[in-house]
Amino acid sequence: EIAEDLGWRAPDWFIQGVSGGMGPIGLVKGFEELVQLGLVDRVPGIGIVQSEGCAPMIQAYKAGQRIAVPVENPQTLIATLSTGRPGRAYEILWELMNKYGGAAESASDEEAFEAMRLLARVDGLSVEPATAVAFAGMFKMVRNGTIKPEDVVVINCSGHTLPVEKHILGDQWQRQVDVSRAGKTVSLPEEGLLSALEQVESSISKVVVIEDNADAARLISRILQTRGHRVETASNGAEGIKLVRQIRPDVIITDLMMPGVDGFQVLDTLKSDEELSQIPVIVLTAKELTPRERKRLSGQIDALLQKGGFLDEELLQSIIKTLQ
Repeated sequence: EIAEDLGWRAPDWFIQGVSGGMGPIGLVKGFEELVQLGLVDRVPGIGIVQSEGCAPMIQAYKAGQRIAVPVENPQTLIATLSTGRPGRAYEILWELMNKYGGAAESASDEEAFEAMRLLARVDGLSVEPATAVAFAGMFKMVRNGTIKPEDVVVINCSGHTLPVEKHILGDQWQRQVDVSRAGKTVSLPEEGLLSALEQVESSISKVVVIEDNADAARLISRILQTRGHRVETASNGAEGIKLVRQIRPDVIITDLMMPGVDGFQVLDTLKSDEELSQIPVIVLTAKELTPRERKRLSGQIDALLQKGGFLDEELLQSIIKTLQ
């Protein structure tokens, strides 16, 4: 089903929160069969994530060990991932990850619950703790460069379902978790776009995003909207100019390389209009600018930011500084 949904191709990564480790093994076996049938050209890399307080597979994989040392006393509130004895499954998984490419990360309970809150607020997704652990680990893999911005990633969100947890845990299937006094907690996207844009001052109420990459525009818009800002997007320069004139935003975020009217022409038009020339402009571009192009931008923009990926710390801190 994954291969079919992707147009009969394999994703670059399959990420799952694991306890025993059987899920990723089954997926690899399935893709091996698809390769043999000629339906896909490769098997995806496998990313496994475990709770930090019970991560025998993660510790073993990072140490290059085929055998995982059991964790006798799991220190995690996420009971569905507190299997301290992975057994033979990890040995098989270790072989497959070394064969096809793999990554292993752990996530603390605080990181998992923060990921759960983030998914609910930004995308309206309600996920159970094991899935939140998978997302928390994926965030780390993006930040450390294991997962590249252009990679296609599939995350297993089925995991452990509520009915299963009730049968396993009985009356203790639900717990109230207070992490407010847990000391310094790591907010998962603390170095990413999500938290960076959350720091935007509340005085900024209207933002126009001019970006021909629909995914990039959607991401920025969603996060700003969760902070109560009004966001309008335009997919090209001409549409963006029209939008700016209509709503007179507090900030403009624009790409440079766009079809038709590009970012340079957008800036020329804005700066020649007395009523629009004082609006702060942030330029995002993946293009390596020539000295002539940089000179053309000089004095017209408030920040020039290279698109190194939306979780790039330098990019995000520059956005914060400009908007403040």
